[in-house]
Amino acid sequence: MIDMSEWASNHHGLSDCIYMAALSTVLVFAVLGVVWRAGRRLALRATHRIPRDAQPLLEDTKFVMCLALVCGFGLLLTLNPGLLVLPKDTTFTEQVARQAGLEALSCPAILDSKYMPGQGRYECEYVDAKGKAHDLSLLVASGDRVWLYDHNGKPMKVTTK
Repeated sequence: MIDMSEWASNHHGLSDCIYMAALSTVLVFAVLGVVWRAGRRLALRATHRIPRDAQPLLEDTKFVMCLALVCGFGLLLTLNPGLLVLPKDTTFTEQVARQAGLEALSCPAILDSKYMPGQGRYECEYVDAKGKAHDLSLLVASGDRVWLYDHNGKPMKVTTK
């Protein structure tokens, strides 16, 4: 028996993509704000065109807010480096093959998606860890668990890689 509950719960959906896009966008705009404000101030100072009543850069509210966002994200990324990296999602059959210690698994009746298939029995072909191809096996899916049977109908030994 292969327990697929961890794989099924770690699936990254649309909400994760939206979260990552929003987080990345805010970070990019905060960095651009800091670079723009500091660069503009340096250019004005270099050309001696800075106004006499200009407030110091660290008293500029917009600059301080952008700088705080960049520092906050920097601290967050230091504490959790994997924050902006989504792990590589595997398809159902890739994950079953990986957890069962097989080189490859192909089940024509299962659309190779990132979701668990419906409860049922599926005929599959597989390549074992030694590289030998087998024409027929049976995959039984029920809930978050999967059972594999060889061509003789005996349960396959699962050797986790």
